[in-house]
Amino acid sequence: MSSLTDRVILITGAGRGQGLAHAEAAAASGAIVQMTDVDGERGEKEANRLRTAGLDATFHHLDVSDAQEWTTVVTDVIDRHGRIDGLVNNAGISLGGTVLDTTPEIWNAVIGVNQVGVWLGMATVAPHMVDARSGAIVNIASTLGKFASEVSFAYQATKGAVRMMSKSAALALGRHGIRVNTILPGLVDTDFIAKQKAAGAIDQSVGRIPIGRIGEPAEISEAVLFLLSDGASYISGAELVVDGGLIAGSTGSLKSKVDPK
Repeated sequence: MSSLTDRVILITGAGRGQGLAHAEAAAASGAIVQMTDVDGERGEKEANRLRTAGLDATFHHLDVSDAQEWTTVVTDVIDRHGRIDGLVNNAGISLGGTVLDTTPEIWNAVIGVNQVGVWLGMATVAPHMVDARSGAIVNIASTLGKFASEVSFAYQATKGAVRMMSKSAALALGRHGIRVNTILPGLVDTDFIAKQKAAGAIDQSVGRIPIGRIGEPAEISEAVLFLLSDGASYISGAELVVDGGLIAGSTGSLKSKVDPK
């Protein structure tokens, strides 16, 4: 149901973590994967690894906060393949700070990647999808875009914005045959969380997850593949929470100073 055979899928932040897992899963499902990341060396290395495994993956350097770089990458993909069938806006950063100690530099950096990057991605790719009368966009938000924690003030602001941007885009693009959905991951075992886990900094948070463990990036990827696929052909403007049941409770907030992503 989640087959992406021969579909051109562009994924941001695909050099590591969740983005890399999404790229691997999409390629394994038959997609022609366009991996992007600001870390060119890491991204190219991972794309080469996937190609060596017999998968179809191409790397493009992309700073998602840069409109010109978006134009360059999307133009290149369209020139090569004639279309973009799916877009996964995954790239994101998290810089700590409460409302009291978030600096303008932190705020602008996080907004630039997490919010502006999603807007530019949709704004640059969607016109080509409109021409094709078809497309699926998946934006990665966070449970911290739905329920608050005292830390990562800027990060939470961006993830809340991504939720509403996705809904607005779904309303505007649906008539053109384009679906837009959002995934809200909870705690996922990426490099950042692994370091916190090793230091024993997230034990309390894990204890609040009904399933009793941290999620794996591949588990988020399954949700991404589903929303990109024809199996989700009547789903748009939706939010899919993938958090082990964390926010099923009355507040859903994490009490430790840890970001889910």
